Amino acid sequence: MTATGRWDVVVVGAGMAGLATALWARRLGLEPVVLERENRAGGQLNAIGGRVFDYPGLDLPNGDALTARLLRQAEEAGVALHLDRPVSAVSASDRTCETPAGPVSGRALVLATGLRARRLNVAGEEALHRGGWVRRPSHDLPWFRGRRVAVIGGGDRALENAGMLLPVADRVYLLTRGAVRARPDLAAPVLAHPKLVHRAGATVVRFRVGPGSVLVDVAEAGGQRELEVDAVCIYIGNAPNSELVAGQVELDAEGHIVTDRYGETSVPGVFAVGDVCTPPPYQSLATAGGQAMVVAKRIALSLS
Repeated sequence: MTATGRWDVVVVGAGMAGLATALWARRLGLEPVVLERENRAGGQLNAIGGRVFDYPGLDLPNGDALTARLLRQAEEAGVALHLDRPVSAVSASDRTCETPAGPVSGRALVLATGLRARRLNVAGEEALHRGGWVRRPSHDLPWFRGRRVAVIGGGDRALENAGMLLPVADRVYLLTRGAVRARPDLAAPVLAHPKLVHRAGATVVRFRVGPGSVLVDVAEAGGQRELEVDAVCIYIGNAPNSELVAGQVELDAEGHIVTDRYGETSVPGVFAVGDVCTPPPYQSLATAGGQAMVVAKRIALSLS
């Protein structure tokens, strides 16, 4: 089925929020299409390597399991899902998305574009990414076996991934600028592990990529030190993927799309769900699922 043409609802993004919105739209008798720029669905779910815990009543081993369940439900419901379908531009006023296959328009447009990982913006970071030294334990865990890994960040995601690495890595260095901010129940077993070295008050100032390792220059209270590792994992927060509608709909100071209580943006007929419109303290699967239901019902009522 082609995605081009006009649909009841065009959903941009196939993460938790986007797929849930499309599922609700189908249940309410609407014809949605989901456009996903990557070649796999899931969005931020793909980065959840441990148990899914923040959706009451749902107990799954990881984000991949939840993605698989959502995809099965979407297929059963008849949701039109198009992977590898990047949206290059959006016209909010007429609810049209430009894609390589042609324009896709909807009676309503839902932005579920999620987040992207923030960069440290220090010297050598671009070369670090280009050289494949930045990896995700949730995707490449066997690759980390026997390696020395620097995990940068002190939040839940950093501690979760450090915990995944500990059984396979040779040594895990946790670099935090201040105190660990992760939930105590998540952080305690990781910090107590004999293979973890926590260096608090550490600020990364430069990466130097060598032929077989990475040198991380770290500024600490006693001066600048050098740390040699085989891989780097960076978890310093995320930024909303709202560039497609910047200057068209209202954004807050951090770039999140501003919505009303029904998920509608400052442009009528254009909605947002999930992390792209939710400040960090309130981002969760439960939030995304609830927003999806509200938005789909609001659209159904407005189109009826």
